[in-house]
Amino acid sequence: MTDTRYRLPSEVASQLGISPSTLRRWSNEFADFLSDAAGRPESETGRSAHRRYVDGDLETLMTIKGLLAEGQTYIQVGRRLEALRLRHRHAPDGSNEPDETKATALAPSLVDASPMAPAVSVLSDTLHTVADGQQLLLGSQHANRELLTVVLQDNFTLKEENAKLRDRMLELERDIAELRRLDEARRETLEVRLQRLEERGGEPTLQTEQGARSGCLAQLLGPLA
Repeated sequence: MTDTRYRLPSEVASQLGISPSTLRRWSNEFADFLSDAAGRPESETGRSAHRRYVDGDLETLMTIKGLLAEGQTYIQVGRRLEALRLRHRHAPDGSNEPDETKATALAPSLVDASPMAPAVSVLSDTLHTVADGQQLLLGSQHANRELLTVVLQDNFTLKEENAKLRDRMLELERDIAELRRLDEARRETLEVRLQRLEERGGEPTLQTEQGARSGCLAQLLGPLA
């Protein structure tokens, strides 16, 4: 007959990677699935005593931690633990086990697994960390896709505005070129008319001063349109 090994709350909390207050809360919430020393500790005088945990309690608490990490509520975790306990009680190899082991061992896969408890706890935490990291990565990729969509839309809008501005500038350049051509034509017309007046030699003598001026201006300017 082997002596039962008891663990202190600080040791169990360290192995599970949780705070002592969380361990105390789990022990109260799921006392029905833990040993009396862990769930309902009492001294010989009937008063509350310090909690002590056996290997089966550690296995049960590891199961509780995994279920809570999956997002299950305390009520759902309690139902799952009850189902696991009933299944183990009806297992062929569980009829001759000690009462303390029956009350705390929840699944056949966890029997005699206490030496691996820390490794399993670390593996469970690692898996949850990886899952959280993947979720963050997916969220970041979604945000990047939305940002890329906005950038592409803005780029498309800028291209349209640039095309409109380029067309407007070309139109203005054509208008300026046309104005320059008309101005050059008017200058050439004035130069030709001035040259003709110089060849005729002086002002007319048979016209009145007013008529001469108007006739001179008419010959000089003429219809410019």
